[in-house]
Order: sequence, then structure tokens, then C-alpha cells
Amino acid sequence: MKKTNCKIDPRLTGCLFALLLFFSSAVYAQNSRIVKGLVVDSNNESIIGASVRIKEDATVGTITDVNGNFSISISNNNQTLVISYLGMITKEVKVAEKNQLTIVMQEDAKQLEGVIVVGYGKQKKESVVGSISQTNGDVLKRAGGVSNIGAALTGNVPGVITMQSTGKPGDEDPQILIRGQSTWNASSPLVLVDGIERPMNTVEISSVESISVLKDASATAVYGVKGANGVILITTKRGNEGKAVINVSANATMKSPSQLPNKLDSYNALNLRNRSIESEMALMPSAWNDYLPQDILNKYRNPTNLEEAERYPNVDWADVLFKDYAMSYDASVNVSGGTQFIKYFAGGEFLSEGDLFNSFENGRGYRSSYGYTRVNVRSNLDFQLTPTTVLSTNLSGVYGKKETPVIGLDEYAFWGAAYYTPSDAMLPQYSDGTFGYFPPDVSRAINSVEAIARSGQNFITTSRINTDFTLTQDLGFLLKGLSAKGTLSYDNEFVEVNRGIDDMYRDVQTKWIDPNTGEIRYQKEYDINTGFDFMSPLTWVTRGGNMDDGATYRKTFYQAQLNWARQFGKHDITAMGVFNREEYSRGSEIPHYREDWVFRTTYNYDKKYFVEFNGAYNGSEKFGPNYRFDFFPSVAAGYIISAEKFMKWAEPALDMFKLRASYGKIGDDNVNARWLYLTEWQYAMTAKMGP
Repeated sequence: MKKTNCKIDPRLTGCLFALLLFFSSAVYAQNSRIVKGLVVDSNNESIIGASVRIKEDATVGTITDVNGNFSISISNNNQTLVISYLGMITKEVKVAEKNQLTIVMQEDAKQLEGVIVVGYGKQKKESVVGSISQTNGDVLKRAGGVSNIGAALTGNVPGVITMQSTGKPGDEDPQILIRGQSTWNASSPLVLVDGIERPMNTVEISSVESISVLKDASATAVYGVKGANGVILITTKRGNEGKAVINVSANATMKSPSQLPNKLDSYNALNLRNRSIESEMALMPSAWNDYLPQDILNKYRNPTNLEEAERYPNVDWADVLFKDYAMSYDASVNVSGGTQFIKYFAGGEFLSEGDLFNSFENGRGYRSSYGYTRVNVRSNLDFQLTPTTVLSTNLSGVYGKKETPVIGLDEYAFWGAAYYTPSDAMLPQYSDGTFGYFPPDVSRAINSVEAIARSGQNFITTSRINTDFTLTQDLGFLLKGLSAKGTLSYDNEFVEVNRGIDDMYRDVQTKWIDPNTGEIRYQKEYDINTGFDFMSPLTWVTRGGNMDDGATYRKTFYQAQLNWARQFGKHDITAMGVFNREEYSRGSEIPHYREDWVFRTTYNYDKKYFVEFNGAYNGSEKFGPNYRFDFFPSVAAGYIISAEKFMKWAEPALDMFKLRASYGKIGDDNVNARWLYLTEWQYAMTAKMGP
């Protein structure tokens, strides 16, 4: 049998392959097409950054643009689009033969409210057995007209009481109580920002993701000696994978006095005095000397010229001192997004607050007033170094500048005239520029206009920078469900004071016109130093400012944490252990030290029966060597009755019915002094140890 060998020309093979590729591409091109769509929420507002992918091919996907639009290529009409977005219910849409889609997404209430931030971690809402309330940044934004988180919490979190005692720009942070006053020394709750103890005013409202308020001992026991007055946990926003999302907001707030003193004007007050004299003439005949004829009373109400207006004053002190309204402006911008390697959130806020006090011309080249401006910046970054390692960095800063008159011994002089000074005592300032005074009672009938106008200017500048570095490592390769986290943070704050104009204790001329005689009486007729006629010297000086040593603050904080969580059938178990230490000081004082050892373990069976045990072993250098550490435990149990089969009849009217019981021990080391356990000896001088 003869064998025949067939050889194929390589060039022919290449042509056949190219021809096959051409036809296959043509077939694919005939089947594939572009589908466009719009993703909106239930309010018909565009959703920016929503993920759109093909269910059958996870490698093909896109995200919506700033207008909520997207376009994606599909290979056939049987494919399904999967649309997802944080806080929304994931939706699947069959493409079929449609070329344009409009997709309406609904909020996922379970996802939004299903996780609660607790001390040193997070828990599912259903498993929380302590008393914890949580709100989010969107709720705080709706408060409107407030410039700080404390004021925005008012009425938004059960059990939280806020009391604001001043409306001065820059000092509007309210006093906060959780379930009333708990301790004698101080009742302010512990405030933590991203797990670090910091002032609440270092965070702008637009950067808040959530706020949790821990109210009972079972929830606050992990903070031991610092948790007696409750705990507020502020979590700031972080970036998500996707295109950059930019949010801009601007607010203008008009502030007006809620209530001002309502005093009688000169005419009505003096007329009332006349009637009293008429009624009591028989008892006190000498009172007739103070009785004013009607024509004199009319001059208080309707003076005919400048001379009468100055001799018979009729001053509405509240109207003179206060504006009808003051404006406050707040603008913020933030951007968030990320890739698989880095996720970012960056934001900034500018705040400018005016005040209700008027400013007055004093002829001395400056005007005293109240005001406040603040700039907040924040940058939160998350780096996915490896599939199991995440490095997070938080950098935030605050720059605030507060303007006030130079306050002497008593700020009462700035507003006292609105409450106590009679309307007929004097004019605040006469036509020649001289301020008024009231010789019959100088101490009580004060001239608040003069006090404000010549009190100088004082600028207080606060600069604060906070830095956090957190490394999170999944240790599942050692033990399933195990992870570790380490945190290092540095805080620094500098306060500059005494910058501005010092015009205190420099006399100015004041006068009073006696309404009975028309005599002009000057308070200072001659200069006590020279004996010549008194002249108001323009001897105020500018002050360059200096650092407030007692307010300069620095803190170092480091923490190590282990977490473990596993589920075995219907059994869900978690455990957590924490060690942290902080060192902080103000000015040149000896640093303060604090150390905490914390643990928590939780167990739940079938998502119906819950038990939690917490403990904190705290150390504080405020106490003697044998009393510096103490243990603060707590235990809590919960039972969701609504999860039982015999309660199904009550759904959906009763979808959650939980019984909780807890017991805990917490403490307080806020004794406002240090080294009270030491015996101090003094001789011929005072001794000071600490602040």
C-alpha cells in the first residue's frame, strides 16, 4: 500500500485563521450591542457611582456617572444586569430587547440600620444587648442652622440632653448629658472620634458617617474609669471603590434673639412713678419733689430739638446694643472614591459666624466686636497593601479664630444696660462723641455701649492637627475568624492669645446732663497727673500675641487589638481583646498617663438568645501606687421574643420585640487634681504640683 504525505502551506493556514477570526467577529458584532440606562432613587434623584455589571459575566461592568447614566455592552438579549449601591437594595434587570432602561432603587433599611458601632468594634443591631442609640450624618444635616455636632444632636438621639448657655460665636458647644447627671465632679460624656478621645468640635457635620451613644453600664464598661457619664462614638466617612463623588453644600443662617428684656420707655416709666406718688402722697409727702409735670414728660417722648433729646433721654438699650439678626455662613465640600488599592475621602469646611452685638464708633481708630471663623480639613485613606492587609490613615486639622472685646473682670458690663439701666438715665453717646454716665448710681446704671466700644480687640487663634495610623491584618490563615489591628495616633493643639488692641484702663471722658437743671456734668474735670483739663489720650497699644502655655496640648496614643468571630451552625461567638495606652500633657506640666486592658465576648444562639460579658482593667496615675488599677465588669443578656414561632401571628405589626437585662460597674477619675495621695510640705511659699 502506497502512502501519500499531504503538506499544507503555512501561508494558507494563516489566511484560513484570519478568515475564521473575521467571520467570528462579525457574528459577535451582530449579537452584541450597547444598552444605556439611568439609575435613580425613590425620590427620582440620580444615583452617582452605582455599580452596574452583567450577572452572567462578572468581568464586564461599569458605574453610573454624575447624572446617574451608564452604558454597557451586552452579548445577547438573555443577559441580566445587576445594579448595586451602598445603602440600596441590589436589583436585577432582564435586558431582553430594550436599549434604554430606567432603574429605580429602594433604600435597604436593614443594611442602613443593621450594624451598630459599639466600643472598640461593631455589632449587628439584633445582637446588641446594651443600651445604644445611633444616628447618621444625614440626620444631623437636617438639623439646620447649627455649626457643631453637639447642637445637631438635640432631639435626634433618645436619652441625650443638650443645654446651651451662651450664643457667643465660637463658644456655642452645648453641655451634653446622657440620662441626666451621673457624677459630682463633671457630667460630660466621653467623646471618641474614630476610636480616639478628642473634642467633638474637631469634626464637621458633613464628615460624619454615624454617631453611637452608649448609655448604660453594659455598653460603657469597656471604657471603665472613663465611662461613668456615657460615651459618644463618632465615626467619620471613608471612601468606597468607584469613581470620584463630589458633594458640595452651603448654608446661610439668620440668627435672632429668642427673647429680650421688655422695659418701659422713659415716658411710661416716669408717668407710672407720678401715679405712684399720687397714690402714696399721704404716706410720703416728700415724694412730691420727684413728681414731674406733664409738659416735662412730653419732652421725653417727643423732644423738639437736639438739646431736649440729650437732656431728656429715652433710650431703648436692647435696641441700641443688639442687632435685629446676625448671619452665619457655612460651606463644605468633600470628595470620595477609590480603586482596589486605595480608597479615599477628603473634605473641608469653612464657617463664619456673626454676632448679635452691635459695634460702635469710638473715635479711637478701631471697632470692638464678636465673631468667629473656622476651617476644618480631613483626609481618610485606606490602602489595600495585600489581600489580607489594610493600612488606614486619618489626617485632620482645625484652624479657628475667635474675635472678642478685651474682657476685664466682668463681661456683665457688655450687656447689663439692656436689663438694668433705666431708659432715662443718660444717652449711650452724645452728639459730641462723649459717652454718657449716670452720677446718681454709677455702679448699677452702667453704659454698656461705652464698655463695648472702648474695650479693645482680642483675637484667640486655635490650631489643631490630628493624625492616626491603623494597620488591620486578617489572621485567618492562623485561625479562622481571627484578625488583628494596631493604631498609633498623635494630636497637637496650639492656642495663641492676647493678639489685638489693648485699650483697657485708659480713661475716656464721660458726661451727664441733669434733666432738672440742664447742667452738664463731666466725670473727669481735670487730669489727676497734671492738674490740667482732662483730655482722652489715644494711648492704646497693639499686642503681637503669645502662646497660651496652659492650652498647648499634645497627646500620643497607641493601641493593639485582637478580634475573633466564628459561627457554628446556630451558634455565633465573638471575642475581643484590647490594650491601649496614652500620654498627654498641657504646657510644661509632667505628662499624664493612662492604661487600659479590655475584653469582650458575646454569644448568641439562633439569633434569639444573647449573652455578652465585658471587662476593663484601667490604670490612672491620679491615684496612689496601690490604687491605680481597678476592674470594671459588666454582663448583659437579651431575648428576642418576636423571633419565636408562637409570635409569628403578630407580624408585621410587631416585627421586633426584645427583652434585655444588664448589670455593670463603671468609674470616674475626673477629680480635677493630681497627686492628692501625696503629703505636701510648704515653708514660706506655696507649692504647686501639676496644673
